[in-house]
Amino acid sequence: MTGPDGTAAELKMAPPHVDLTLPADEGALAASLVGTWRDLLYVPGPGLTSPLDPGAYRSSLVVIRGDGVRIRVTSRVSPAFGADLSRLALEPVAPPRPGALDQALGSFFDPARTGTIYALTPDRGAGAARPPDRAEWRYGGPSLTPRLARVTRVRLVREHGRGAGAEWTADRGLALTAADGGECLVLAVSEPAEVALFLPVPGLYRALLHGGAAPQPGVTVRDLLGHGERDDEVEVTVTLHPV
Repeated sequence: MTGPDGTAAELKMAPPHVDLTLPADEGALAASLVGTWRDLLYVPGPGLTSPLDPGAYRSSLVVIRGDGVRIRVTSRVSPAFGADLSRLALEPVAPPRPGALDQALGSFFDPARTGTIYALTPDRGAGAARPPDRAEWRYGGPSLTPRLARVTRVRLVREHGRGAGAEWTADRGLALTAADGGECLVLAVSEPAEVALFLPVPGLYRALLHGGAAPQPGVTVRDLLGHGERDDEVEVTVTLHPV
């Protein structure tokens, strides 16, 4: 290929790009979360909380909308460019047997409902269901009913990454505006498998919602989205988009 002056011109190729934005059907489910909620359920057990991330809950989540429709919120992980990229995943949940799902899962709306976990019986011959007996295995905060019984706005938290000669875009989470005007976050994570990170109060993660906020020492968007330990140099930014 030659340039206007007849000399050889360098052909620049666009870097490879991975698109992990929500498909249309999952985007519609995200949009349907605006309105009334009957409940927000979680899976109790080990890994729900961590002393390294206080106020955050890692679990597969189930939103029960005001019309009774259940929507599961988890993460989907895609290996790319030598790392794991993740996006939020939403899917409808088939109606369970009466009471079955509610008995197994804990509730952020009714903290007294802690769900059940399965553990071996003393003779280790079988598994038995029992309430989670450790505080870190269940939600122990105040009821979120006053805040999330009505969600007034839902926005996509979209990650833009660039590095190692490649680029990606991923819908990493949902920013929920609660009835009291406060915000909650649901973020995709790469591990453990098939869970999401729920933050009733964003805390340090507020930097993902307000890019102009003063950064906290040692906390960057790259760190918050799980890229802090990567060996390669990557640039990570976020934008917010209405659903």
